Amino acid sequence: MTLGKLAAVACLFILFSYTSTPLEAESYAVDETGVSWAYGTVVDSVTVTGNKHTKTFVILREMETQPGEVLDRGTLHRDIRFLTDMTPFSNVAVRADSLGPGRCAIRIEVRERSEILIKAILPLLKYDFERGITYGVRWNNKNFRGRLENLSMSWARNERQDDEVSFGWSAPWVGWRHISVGAGVAYYSRGDDPVDIEVLERLGAVGYVGIPLTESRITFSQLLLSLGFDKSRTGGEEPDPETGDTGDNQISVSPLVGYRFDSRDSPIRPTRGWAFNTTVRATYPLDNGRDTYYRVANDTRRFIGFNENSALALLSDFEYQFGDFPSYSYLRLGGPESLRGQPIGRFKGHHRWYQTVEWRYQFLPRMVFELPIIHEFDVGVGLVTFIDTGIVWNASDDFNLDSFHGTGGVGLQFFSPIQDVFRLDFGFSLHGDYRFHTATGVRF
Repeated sequence: MTLGKLAAVACLFILFSYTSTPLEAESYAVDETGVSWAYGTVVDSVTVTGNKHTKTFVILREMETQPGEVLDRGTLHRDIRFLTDMTPFSNVAVRADSLGPGRCAIRIEVRERSEILIKAILPLLKYDFERGITYGVRWNNKNFRGRLENLSMSWARNERQDDEVSFGWSAPWVGWRHISVGAGVAYYSRGDDPVDIEVLERLGAVGYVGIPLTESRITFSQLLLSLGFDKSRTGGEEPDPETGDTGDNQISVSPLVGYRFDSRDSPIRPTRGWAFNTTVRATYPLDNGRDTYYRVANDTRRFIGFNENSALALLSDFEYQFGDFPSYSYLRLGGPESLRGQPIGRFKGHHRWYQTVEWRYQFLPRMVFELPIIHEFDVGVGLVTFIDTGIVWNASDDFNLDSFHGTGGVGLQFFSPIQDVFRLDFGFSLHGDYRFHTATGVRF
């Protein structure tokens, strides 16, 4: 059995058959000095100190521990871990004060990261074997207005002279309601003339809203609604062999509806819980006579923790198109976000399914240093071993085990205020392919 087949079977077996385990507070390294006596008492109030830039109510709304509730050890430990891994904070501690028999007051003490690092305009630099160096600039403020809103702008260019520009804003809450909203605009221009029909230029915009279906912070779900606009120009040196298309201009609108469930214990270093996201998007072409086409997508993630610094992470990502979709509407497989060890977008098809099994171990826990000007700077380093597998296909006959591609490898993850996560991966296949990949941001 090839690596791709083995990984696909292993990932699906663990992802869907592993028995769910309850949250164990012992697995979280939280300093319980001054709070352990209060477990089982009623919380009279929760206050926050140390926050100069992040608004107090923004911190409190992320916590499941609320006034009037019985103080639970597992819930409090989850709250502290979740807050600690949020971008603005380098450390979070908790204290409890007695207010009489059976009652307590909780104090959350936060240490905020330097605003210089969180709001800095930073260079963007990536390297790929085929595409060479990608360079640019990026600004990403993840605590905009002190409300944990995300405001970002970026520009990037590679050696092929492809240009990408983007702007986005999102807010995870509206007041005390877990209503998420966001909007973004992106532009892409290709620098060379492709042989096959490909997108040469694209301008897109999208807005979305997530409507809460539950009130719990630990396990919450949302109804997702969005509307996108897309204007693209396609072309190539040769017409499409199936349809004879030579490229055209297309304007379309794309409404989307979906469902999201999230029970992860951390936004950056999850060790427990599920994340489930499924969507259906319809694309209505407005100007070239095509009929509506659809894309169904599902992203399922599972995290099985061994302790605070070690976890097994599993991913299944599936996308399927149907209707009168254009021939250039390919889904690609390969690169740092899907099949590490392969060139970016090496395999392409109209439908795609890939899986990942990762073992993660943070061997260098977060350390905080005092530096001139920027004051506090924290860093952590983790080790990753992985198996990636996936398939792209056009016709149903193409979907079989022999068509799966697989790679394995190792990597390092660097956690810091400059980038929540910087990833360096080395992937390889049993056929002799290998690649180093660098990427930023949480893959899953």
